[in-house]
Amino acid sequence: MSAAVKTPLAQTRSPGGTGYANARIRVARQRLLSKEAIRAFLHEPSFASFFKRLSDSPYGPALTNALVTHAGVEAVSVALADDLRATYAWVYQLSEKRYRKLLETLAAKWDISDLKTIIRAKASGTPLHADDPFRGIGVQIAPEAISALAGQETISDVVALVLTWGLPYQRAFSEGLEDYLLKEDVADFELRLDKAYAIWATRRLRGPGQAAAEARRVFGRWIDMLNIGTLIRLADTPDEVEEPLSYHLPGGLYLNARLFKYFVEASDLTELLAGLKGAIPNYAEPLTSGDEGYQLTGHLSEFQRALEAWATRCTISEGYRDILGFGVMQSYLTAKENETTNLGIIAHGVYRGVTPSIIEKDLILV
Repeated sequence: MSAAVKTPLAQTRSPGGTGYANARIRVARQRLLSKEAIRAFLHEPSFASFFKRLSDSPYGPALTNALVTHAGVEAVSVALADDLRATYAWVYQLSEKRYRKLLETLAAKWDISDLKTIIRAKASGTPLHADDPFRGIGVQIAPEAISALAGQETISDVVALVLTWGLPYQRAFSEGLEDYLLKEDVADFELRLDKAYAIWATRRLRGPGQAAAEARRVFGRWIDMLNIGTLIRLADTPDEVEEPLSYHLPGGLYLNARLFKYFVEASDLTELLAGLKGAIPNYAEPLTSGDEGYQLTGHLSEFQRALEAWATRCTISEGYRDILGFGVMQSYLTAKENETTNLGIIAHGVYRGVTPSIIEKDLILV
């Protein structure tokens, strides 16, 4: 593997067993910001006062380091990302070897997210900056390597660099570029990356034991959300869907290929939602919430937001009850991810002068 993709996670050693690790993590979880604390950031009257509050919070040291090379809202974005990466490295260091593969596999979704952000930007000609939402934890691609990708001129340049790194989804990059050069459809490129990651992760999460089962449940919910999002978009288009299973991502918790193919045939969004709620009752609540938001705004993204909020709360609450297992680690990391995401959304909203009520719609408060 290239030096560009060696990461801090591979350099740590566990000092103790799961009981020791989870005790430390439970103490750390108590230091996460409460809903009230998040709302205090939200209602700061200016970016300067928000910045001051963040400086006085547990994020102060990371912000101080970020200010060496960045300023303003960019420094906040860099500090939040650095703090999250440090948290992942700390949990990884505490965890036993049998859990590290699971942590690496689940966290790699952020690498894929960053890669898709870069590809979309290159396709649209949008400049990338330090305050763009790069969330890579450094599982397979180091932050410096992501920055190098962001600095490439074209999608072809991005792919050429990625192909030197030996990533497990290189084929998706080469095939995605080939298709993009023919059709200039970045959505197909992103789908290839999502599918390559899903296949790789599904293989890595196989195995016996409660920890692997917990990891598959968290991963499966996330894959189900992506597949439901795809079905909703397909139901909203009048075009006939060719090769529907080509859109399906493997590894879902409930929404397997057979169900996916069946629901592609839904005549409209109303029929799709009714069918999904009947076949998968666990998703009825977030789908209903998403539909309520959609009726108000007309934005299909309301469904994805509702599903993400529901899945985040489930992962945090279920994992926290797993007193001696892998769930405590995953619960804490999910809560930390959500906290840094909320603070990043608030920082950019306050910086741009957006009203708190509007910003709060994009937050997941747990």
